[in-house]
Amino acid sequence: MKKIAIVLFIMLIAAGMIPTASAAASLNIGSINYDTSVVKDESITITSTVTAASVSGTLTVDVTLTDNSEQFTIPSPTQQVQFTSDGTKSVSWTVTATSTGTSSSPFTISASGDDDSSTAKTSSSAITVKDRPVLTIDSSTDVSSVSSGDDVVLSYVVSNSASEGAADATNVKVALSLPSGWSLSTGSSPTSLGTISPTASSSGSWTVSADSPSATNTFTLTVTSTIPGGSVTTTSSVTGPSSSTTTTTSSSGGGGGGGGGATGEDYENIAYKDVKKVYVQKDVKTEYEFPEAENPIKGVSFMPKVNAGYTDVTIEVLHDKSSFANKEPEGKIYRQMNIWVGKTGWASSDTISEPEISFSIEKSWINENGVDPADVRLMRYTEQWDEIDTSVTDEDDEYFYFTASTPGFSPFAIVIKEDEVVSEADIDEETVSESDDESVETSESQTDGAEEETSGSLPGFEALTLVAMFVIACMFHRKEK
Repeated sequence: MKKIAIVLFIMLIAAGMIPTASAAASLNIGSINYDTSVVKDESITITSTVTAASVSGTLTVDVTLTDNSEQFTIPSPTQQVQFTSDGTKSVSWTVTATSTGTSSSPFTISASGDDDSSTAKTSSSAITVKDRPVLTIDSSTDVSSVSSGDDVVLSYVVSNSASEGAADATNVKVALSLPSGWSLSTGSSPTSLGTISPTASSSGSWTVSADSPSATNTFTLTVTSTIPGGSVTTTSSVTGPSSSTTTTTSSSGGGGGGGGGATGEDYENIAYKDVKKVYVQKDVKTEYEFPEAENPIKGVSFMPKVNAGYTDVTIEVLHDKSSFANKEPEGKIYRQMNIWVGKTGWASSDTISEPEISFSIEKSWINENGVDPADVRLMRYTEQWDEIDTSVTDEDDEYFYFTASTPGFSPFAIVIKEDEVVSEADIDEETVSESDDESVETSESQTDGAEEETSGSLPGFEALTLVAMFVIACMFHRKEK
């Protein structure tokens, strides 16, 4: 009977009617892949594979991602895959960086099957989480007021103001929104600026036309990017012809006679106006050149302490003293002018250093006026006229050239310093005075002579008369006796 039971049991096992214990499957984690540089608050995807061998029946495997760096959040760290036969399954997670830093072995992936099979693998590629870029934008116009038909150069500077070591700003674009009555003459909108590194900037400009400007015209500039994402905006404005502000014309390429209003100088006092635009970059010497013969100022230079993008220098050569000066400087005046850098108040000791002005004087004027070039000075007006350090630097057949170091920019005058300047009126007055004195002296001299002549002849005449009268008296006295 016992033998019969054993035989039946063996037959049932062979028929598969009685389960038998099976060996656990073999699991393996593939390579762990991810971007090794990520920006804080941005997400990355981590991918890998799970391979199962010796699978019997249905195998369910839990696959878990662990953050060893503590720099990420993982919304769903565990996911399941199933095998009904030997094979490989893909797994992936989307994680978000929450803090900056570098980790050499940031992630571990572990797999655990329901047949008690298990395995784990730690990544070996270091990952760095960088701080976010910070985009800013500044804009400016080359004029402050316009009339119909005028053009305006609208410049911008987009900067990544994040510190060194932060992430690049990527896929940066800047777009321009124009007010009604304006059109785009040059440039495209939006304009792609690409990638901007920390502490770096990118600049550009559009030329827009005032087809039918309003009293107030506002241009809106919008910057977008993939990273850091979102947008930043800025605006610039100009006044139109219906405003009370005086209109002006300007040139960004090489001067032009006349103009005014925008700086505050009287329009009628401007003999010649010259405007130049140069890109201003921190710690790179900025130089403006003015070759036009009508302009005695030949150059303006300074060392920027900040990034300012395209910045104007405006020279106004004047007929008379500046509207901002309450009197003319002392000395013989060659030319007077205003020199303005950037927007009002921009050029200061906080933004620039080592400002210099170079200028020229015609040799013919020097010779005609008997001037020694060593006596030429550049004077600057703030609350009074002050002489600034000036030196002769060069000469050619037509001009003497000079350079002056200035504390800032404002009204200026090129003068010849003299110890004492005597005007023609003073000379005429002195001549008249001396002539009058000589006339008085001559008159007094002639009068004295006449008196002396008279007094010299009178005493003899009086003596003879007395003698005659005495004789006649004696004769009358004898006759009476």
